[in-house]
Amino acid sequence: RIMMSSSSLTCFVAAALVAWAPSASGVAVHRVMSHRTLGSPAVAHAASLRRSARVGSGVSLGAAAAPGGGGNLYRQFGISEDADYDTIMAAYEKLCAKFEGNKKELIKLEVSKDRILEDRLRRRMTGTLQSTVVESAWDKAQRMKKRKSPQEYLPGWMQRFVELPQGDFGTNMAILFGLLCSMPLLAPTLASTSMCFSYLIGNAVLYNRGLPNRREDDMRPAKLKPLLVTLAISTIWGGLGFSIGVAIGNTFFPMTLRANGIIGACTAAGLGVAATFFKVQEDE
Repeated sequence: RIMMSSSSLTCFVAAALVAWAPSASGVAVHRVMSHRTLGSPAVAHAASLRRSARVGSGVSLGAAAAPGGGGNLYRQFGISEDADYDTIMAAYEKLCAKFEGNKKELIKLEVSKDRILEDRLRRRMTGTLQSTVVESAWDKAQRMKKRKSPQEYLPGWMQRFVELPQGDFGTNMAILFGLLCSMPLLAPTLASTSMCFSYLIGNAVLYNRGLPNRREDDMRPAKLKPLLVTLAISTIWGGLGFSIGVAIGNTFFPMTLRANGIIGACTAAGLGVAATFFKVQEDE
């Protein structure tokens, strides 16, 4: 009997050691991981309180945050809903240090932090988490340089003669040729006068566009090639406006003075386009 009792006792002790060993090693590993992941003592204390609360109450904290329910938690931490992981943990550690020694508040902070991280993970998986990366000024400048201007879509031979208006030039041309276009519409008898003025002003603006400013007493000799190109561009666009005006005037107001006014307005508009969007002088 003594020998059987000692054998039974030995088996019981061995079974107890075998059952205790995994739990002991798990506790040791958990302590090491907690020490590595939780930087401050207050955070580690909050984690231990949370584990004890979970065991005591049986409440599961692994469920994702309900839609729309995470806003108060973000405000409690003083962060935005698109805050990154480092910002969330920094706010959490700050609040843990603030409520150090308050067991109830530390448990609430730990639960809130877990729900925020779970909500962030859920939004990332569904694609609703916005990126917090802000484009720098240098990156924006490089992107704008790579963007093509409208004139780059034109054929190579045409790009030399096209130049978009810059600064106040476009505004001034719009006002000037707007007045010239409105003149024949208000007084159809002045249609021919408006076309003549538009042709002269358009040629002068087109020829001198891109040239450096000169003094009053400085006489600049005319260049034959830019002059011929100026006359060609003005004639083409003026003729195009004239043709459009004839088509509109004869369709809606045949054989009337108003048709002449429409022809004069369209001709002035065509010459305004030529003077505003084209150039003939070569870049030096």
